[in-house]
Amino acid sequence: MINIKIKLSAITLIAFLPFSYSQAAEKLKGCFQAEKSCEAYRSIRKKTNPNHVLLETGKTYPLVAKNKANAASHYQIIIKGATPKRRWVAIECGQVLDTCAETKALTSPRRSDEYLLAISWQASFCETHKSKAECKTLTATRFDAQNLSLHGLWPQPRNNVYCGVSNKNKSIDRAKRWHLLDPLVLEDNTKKALKKLMPGFASNLQRHEWIKHGTCYGKNANDYYLDAIKLLQEINNSSVAALFRENIGKTITLKQIRQQFKQNFGQGSGDKVNLRCDRKGRIAELWINLKGNVQTNFSLSSLLKAAPNAQSNCKSGVVDPA
Repeated sequence: MINIKIKLSAITLIAFLPFSYSQAAEKLKGCFQAEKSCEAYRSIRKKTNPNHVLLETGKTYPLVAKNKANAASHYQIIIKGATPKRRWVAIECGQVLDTCAETKALTSPRRSDEYLLAISWQASFCETHKSKAECKTLTATRFDAQNLSLHGLWPQPRNNVYCGVSNKNKSIDRAKRWHLLDPLVLEDNTKKALKKLMPGFASNLQRHEWIKHGTCYGKNANDYYLDAIKLLQEINNSSVAALFRENIGKTITLKQIRQQFKQNFGQGSGDKVNLRCDRKGRIAELWINLKGNVQTNFSLSSLLKAAPNAQSNCKSGVVDPA
């Protein structure tokens, strides 16, 4: 009877050990230097992150363990001020240092004050991507059938991409296996707005855009998308979007589009717009040049005013119906 009690006590003790300890397969020494603003999980399996703790790029954290002796996917670190303070982070989020006093140069965004805002006409996109989840459910009354959609906000020059991104994630992204990229840490309101304004969210477009372009933006994923949403909403609330809505199934011209930009956002703003059409003459996207400090309070008018003019090969196109 005594032996049974001892065994039960041991089982009970193991059951109540913190998950972080029971999952640690091998202890480590040294520090972990964050290269990206990644989530810090209490549980790897459940992806729980109390208080939405994120790593600070460039900061070092004491190492505790890795989750597997071989082929580890996560390191356990100590984050002072977090509850609990022991957290799991993906290995591609940084690098291991021998001591906490050591630091290494990080790949960082090339600071730029020029951007390209790419916005789409979703019905045209779906003509050639009918198997996409967002296209299978597209109807004529859905928001993105009557408004412009977010493709991306791209720091310029165009080769300013994949800042601090591991080779593994670059390969995943380039293979368009976006569902394998880590989920983004987005506030509920941001996620809700993005699902509406970026239909490609259903196919994890938001993960691709963040990995390739957002990592070079200089803000976290949530703020990056808040800025992009603000820019798009200014356009969708203007007569630019009204021009599209009122001419679904008809042809509109680059001149008309640029005129609406001028009326809404000031003299010369229309010259910053590149109209992109597909091979069948359908309007696919607007590529809009921007210049200025997007990192602080901004208006679309001020960013357009300072931007370089855009060249456009397409002079007119059909506003495709859903």
